[in-house]
Amino acid sequence: MQRDAPGSCEAEAHALLALASLKGVGYWTLFKLKRDGISARSILERSDGAEVARTLMQHGAKIGASGTDWAGASKRAVERANRLIDETEKKGIRIIFPDSPTYPKSLLTLDDPPAWLFVRGEASVLSAPSLTAVGTRKPSSDGEWLSRFVGMNLADWKVPTVSGLANGMDQDVHDFSIRMGVPTIAVLGTGIQTEYPKGSDRLADMIVREGGAIVTEYLPNDSYSGENFVRRNRLQAALGRVLIPIEWSPKSGTAHTINYAAALGRPIAGLRVTDWPDDRVMLPQKSHSNSRVFTIPREQSRFFEFVQKALAEPLRTREIQPDLI
Repeated sequence: MQRDAPGSCEAEAHALLALASLKGVGYWTLFKLKRDGISARSILERSDGAEVARTLMQHGAKIGASGTDWAGASKRAVERANRLIDETEKKGIRIIFPDSPTYPKSLLTLDDPPAWLFVRGEASVLSAPSLTAVGTRKPSSDGEWLSRFVGMNLADWKVPTVSGLANGMDQDVHDFSIRMGVPTIAVLGTGIQTEYPKGSDRLADMIVREGGAIVTEYLPNDSYSGENFVRRNRLQAALGRVLIPIEWSPKSGTAHTINYAAALGRPIAGLRVTDWPDDRVMLPQKSHSNSRVFTIPREQSRFFEFVQKALAEPLRTREIQPDLI
């Protein structure tokens, strides 16, 4: 696995993967440890197995309490981490922490920013002003038309796009981005080595090849879950300067992304076609005061200018807290 910098960040990345290889230790245990100021490296370097077991269980791990032969268990964990590092390094995957130069500062606007990110591809694209465009997995014919309309504008906005690699509109956003010559970012709700949805590896490879990035906070081989995808949506909302929800239903993943964007104060540009009823496209009351719904094609010029203006606005971020390494 490639690292952003030698030394402490490299050691923490190694320790994180070693702990993740322990049976009963998963994403949430490691996330809670970071939240409480406990680095993976400090756990791995402890000599008292019982103390290690207690600490891990206090943070949600499902392991035995005895902690016998921690020296042997930690050694085997390090060996597994070495194998995983060799495997992911060949794929150009790196892990970055909040104090890494390439960690996107836009994520620090979240109440619970990722404690680490796994990135494949061009990590610097994550920090460029970008737009997030998402939508339903099963678009209507009108939705497909709106998706093409948004895609054709990308060459003129000239900024990276953010979407979720899901079937339907998300993949359309990635495809149009590549066609229009702009980098695109796929935010996963799984581990970076998990192919989801099935058959998406070809598009993921193309995204990387064309200067984009694949990114996730989940551990390399984590599978999918409803909870993972809901949390993934907060990253999609935070990475973009503006959100374009193309077509969605009230209880969909897109609706979650809209709610996250509204809570973050990101401008939202909802879309409708001329004969859709007004209540088909409703934005949250707490949306950015400048958010609005545009009727296409009647308001296409206003929509274009709205997005362009939102992309030019400075992003407010919180003070960066050093990663605990």
